[in-house]
Amino acid sequence: MPLKSATTSATRANPASACNNVTCPVAGEITIRQPHHLEKRVQERTAELKTANENLRQLSVKVLQARDDEQRRLARELHDSVGQLVAGISMNIGVVKKEAHKLSPVAAKCVVENAELLDQVSKEIRTISYLLHPPLLDEAGLAAALQWYVIGFAERSQIKVDLDVPADLGRLPSDTEIAIFRVIQQCLSNIHRHSESATADIRIHRQADHLIVQVQDNGKGIAKDKLRELTESGRSGVGLAGMRERLRQLSGTLDIESDGNGTLIRAKLKVG
Repeated sequence: MPLKSATTSATRANPASACNNVTCPVAGEITIRQPHHLEKRVQERTAELKTANENLRQLSVKVLQARDDEQRRLARELHDSVGQLVAGISMNIGVVKKEAHKLSPVAAKCVVENAELLDQVSKEIRTISYLLHPPLLDEAGLAAALQWYVIGFAERSQIKVDLDVPADLGRLPSDTEIAIFRVIQQCLSNIHRHSESATADIRIHRQADHLIVQVQDNGKGIAKDKLRELTESGRSGVGLAGMRERLRQLSGTLDIESDGNGTLIRAKLKVG
């Protein structure tokens, strides 16, 4: 009994020694090792997240490139193949129209109406083909393609568009011209669908070694909570996400300003 009491007293006087006797870790060591372990896990998770985001960006780039290539292919198919078929039908109807006096009044009227409908089909095919990928973008450059697109957009939407492009803009790298054209195309589409604006202003100008693209409307603007979501959280719709990704690949940026008097989209990218 005295021996047991002596051992108990020693344990109470020096609990660390008791832990050492049974090889349990010292409390201080647990406190030191745990933060180190957590820090390592945080670093690992941060690296994984960074890799995942980079992979997602690369995938987005590939998707955009594939879409551009597919739109170019479809535009060519519509223009060359379908367009030629429509042209052949139109010529055949033209032959029938010359013989219309031999037909009954009802049949002759149908021939004329078919010719008019076919003309509309031809125009629609040409418009869709050019919207998918305007040939002027490859043949004459960004300025000419934008002038053509703006005229057609104004006719279709009844929105007055003012386009200001420097006369000495010249040709830009192909990926830059496509990116700027798609950004402006998406901006005008958003204005038509959401802004309720009667006008749109497009301005392109150089600022040192950068190109600034501004698209502005005088519509109802973007709600404050939605604007905060678009600018601060990084969350955005498919259209804006695509615009940002296109510009990011060219070391460019996209800014949005909006109030009750309208919205301004500003893109900035380096052009050398």
